[in-house]
This record gives sequence, C-alpha cells and structure tokens, in this order.
Amino acid sequence: MYSGTALGGSVLSGCLAGEENGDGDSPSSTEPNAENESDGEDTRSEDGPHTATLAPVGEVTFDAVPETVFTVFPWYADMAVAVGHGDSINSLWWAEEFDSIMQYFTADLEGVSVSWADLEGQYGANEERLYELDSDLHLVDPAWLSTQDGWDRDAIDRIADTVAPWFGNQYSNLHQTAPEAWAADYEYYTLWELFEQVAAVYRERARYEALASVHADLVARIERNRPAKADRPTVGYLQLPTDLSAVSVLRLNAAGYYNAHTRPLGSTDAFEDLETTGEFASVDFETLLEADPDVLLMLWGMTSSVDLEALRANLEDHSIGGHLSAVQEGRVFTQGTRFQGPLMNLFQLEMTAKQLYPEQFGEWPGYEDGDSYPDFDADEQLFDRQRVSSIVTEGNDA
Repeated sequence: MYSGTALGGSVLSGCLAGEENGDGDSPSSTEPNAENESDGEDTRSEDGPHTATLAPVGEVTFDAVPETVFTVFPWYADMAVAVGHGDSINSLWWAEEFDSIMQYFTADLEGVSVSWADLEGQYGANEERLYELDSDLHLVDPAWLSTQDGWDRDAIDRIADTVAPWFGNQYSNLHQTAPEAWAADYEYYTLWELFEQVAAVYRERARYEALASVHADLVARIERNRPAKADRPTVGYLQLPTDLSAVSVLRLNAAGYYNAHTRPLGSTDAFEDLETTGEFASVDFETLLEADPDVLLMLWGMTSSVDLEALRANLEDHSIGGHLSAVQEGRVFTQGTRFQGPLMNLFQLEMTAKQLYPEQFGEWPGYEDGDSYPDFDADEQLFDRQRVSSIVTEGNDA
C-alpha cells in the first residue's frame, strides 16, 4: 500500500518554527506552496503511486488512496470530510461528542454528511486493535503516540511495517516540544498546512486549494473590518466546569493550530502576562476579577460536559463571578473545540468574530444546549456556505 522514507526524510520547507505569526492564518499563508505544488496533485482519475510529506515521518508513498483510516483526534476526521472522504475514518476518540460539535457547525452545508457518533476510539491506540482494524493509514503522530502507555519505538515501527504508515503532527497544536527522540525531525505546521498534506494523502489537491481560498478570503475580511486595536475587547478564554469548581485559563493568541480560530481576530488576551505551564493555567476568581475581561469564551460549552445555561446562572450567583463585567453585560459565550479541522475552523472563525466584534460582523445570537448553528441571511454570513458545500460534495469551487 505504501512506502516511506526513514525519519528525517524531506519535510515542507515552508513550515518553520518561529514564524512571525506562528499560525499561518494570514491570507497569504493559506495559498498552496509553489515549491511543493506537486504534493497532493489532484490525480483522482489516474493510477499509480503518489506521495505526501509530513514531519516527523517524512515522505510517504501510497499505491492508492487510503480507504480505511484510523485516527484519534477530530481535526483529521474533519479534514477527511472536507475532501470528500469522510467515510474512510474508522476510529475516533470521544466520537459522540465530536460528532455533535461537527453536526452543529456543518448542518447548514447542503449534502455534507458527518457520521462519527458510532465510531469506537481511544485516547491513544491499542496495538491489538490496530491489527484488528487493518487500516490503510494511521492519521496519528508517532512522536505523540510514543508518550502513551504501551508504545515504544519498536511497537510503532512494527505497526508501520506490518499494517500501515503513521502520518500526523501533534505538537504543532501549541508549538510544543516534541519528545527528545523525535525532536530532530520535527517541524511546526499551521492547521491549513497540515490539511494540505492530508489532502495530498487523499489526492484531493483541488479541494484543498478551493477551501484554502475560502479561508484566506474569510481571514482577510476579518482583518480588514475588525476594529482598531485600541478598540478591541479584552478576552478571557476559559475552561470552566458547570459548578465553577476550577478555573483554567487558556492562551488566546498563542502559536499553533489550537488557536487558529481566535488568533486571527487580534483581540487582547486578558491573561497574556500570566505564566502558564503546559496548555492551561489554574487561577482563582479573585484573579479573574482583577483581570475582568470584557468577554469570556467558554471552551467545551457545546458538549455534554458543560451545561452552559447553568454555568451562566452559577456565575451570576457567584459572590465574585457575579461582579465580572462580561457576566453583567451578557458577554459569556460558548466555544466549540480547539480540536478543529478546516470546516470547523471556518465556522468557529465566523462565530468568534461575531462574539467579539458584533458591530463589525453582526451579533452572535447566543447558544443553548441542543441548538443548531444560526441560519444567518446571506449578507450576515462571513463565508459562502454554497461554495463550501459544492467543494466538499462535488469538488467544484462554485
């Protein structure tokens, strides 16, 4: 089915750590890399091998487009849906919740079908299960997998040699440091650069280019119309359980694809000077009130793990939380997931732009459990739904 270079094989020259924006979310960065334009060439009607390249695994050659694909995280499943191969995904961690989020965002895309709820999955992978699935591809970063129980280099190589290759890049999520054994071959990618190479695996360059153009237009529109920096709100990006038992602060503008829907908006992180260890920083309500963000964004507010209506009520009743400006002014908004692929990214960019800049992009109408994504009139949409639907379902850039 495939062959691959050893680790340390060629990787995209355009995906460099320390890039100024760190995310490639500027319009120019979503344009196809001319130097690698042959990667993922749209040759669906042709036979013969094709290649895709991604650090840390390097270049992988496929004899055919993978028909069964194992993954853990939903950004890869989203990418498969985006290029018309959603049916190839055979495993997904926390599948029912991610299915619900994806259904929420894509319900307005005519003909786009998502069916993840019944997929079995694990956080990580089980070697025996991978033999049982016998997939054509594992969309998982082997460097990340090496940090999970039961996975050493021998086991990782054994699966690659006897079942199917690995193809993934985890630590671009927040530009984290890869495990020492893999660090020399690691590069950082933006969400859309990562999508470009996954599209190459599926030989769907035309779909990638068309969706990248939609994304570039959307980001350009946001950057062109957002208020002057001095007039932008301060934002607290939080992970907060319904009972308010712990307050975790996320970084709003950090490099990496986890922030591909917040960083392009250019708002001020109310906690930008807060030292964080890892992905979150734990704070108390006194610290929250001292910062007093203009807007609060609540991660996982669309999942069953958070009751957003009850959370808002608990904040209003809290002896300190009730004094927060965002609570008093009704600017506590839900977020979906940082674990976004290209389709979720388009909708989350639009949603968050409306939450932060209602005067410029139209007001976000709110969210209650069980809602569907708002049916905005065409002049209220920040990107063309029909165009995206046509790209995903027909491969046509309408």
